[in-house]
Amino acid sequence: MEPQSIACPSCGATHTTYNPGVITVVCEYCGNAVYWDAEKIKDAGKQSILPEGFTRLFRGATGKLENRTFVVIGRARYSFGRGFWDEWFLEFNDGTIGWLTEDNHELALQTRTTSKKIPPLESLTPGKKFTVRKIDFVVQEVGEAECIGVEGDLPIEVQTGETYRFVDASSPDGKYTFGIEYDAVPPTLFVGKWLSYATLALNDEGLDW
Repeated sequence: MEPQSIACPSCGATHTTYNPGVITVVCEYCGNAVYWDAEKIKDAGKQSILPEGFTRLFRGATGKLENRTFVVIGRARYSFGRGFWDEWFLEFNDGTIGWLTEDNHELALQTRTTSKKIPPLESLTPGKKFTVRKIDFVVQEVGEAECIGVEGDLPIEVQTGETYRFVDASSPDGKYTFGIEYDAVPPTLFVGKWLSYATLALNDEGLDW
């Protein structure tokens, strides 16, 4: 893929990305988030620095997941009041992308999707059942998420302090996940599946693992 290069409007440092889906970059030198498209570049301001946390993953990590090699190119961390979860942005060797959600060592590999039939937020409560793309789901949680930090390259516009309502659901057999983020109209949807922690194979586990 043809590389894209931009100069950070805050400090002037140059950043290059090879993924055409990336629209947000957090500058490694000054910590500012930069949004850009074909016409303009926007400085979104300084972001919170993310502590590593208790995780095997890190930006730049490479490995294999479901027989596909990947590299971690970005991360966003969200708080739900009682704790937080990380969303790792992955680029696979076949050119596809995905989000690896990590919450207390529970992993779900998700991709963005669309659907014409999305239940309104006020109709969803824990235990509520609904069907999307012929898969049955049960609502596990309804809450509010706040972005508390971002790093690296991301395919979305997000920055520290943004909040939105969300719904997390799983299929009754425990295989699939479905997330609804009421951050826009229409809502943003993610479908995926749960993974065992052992399926995540990293090339460099680090000294602590």
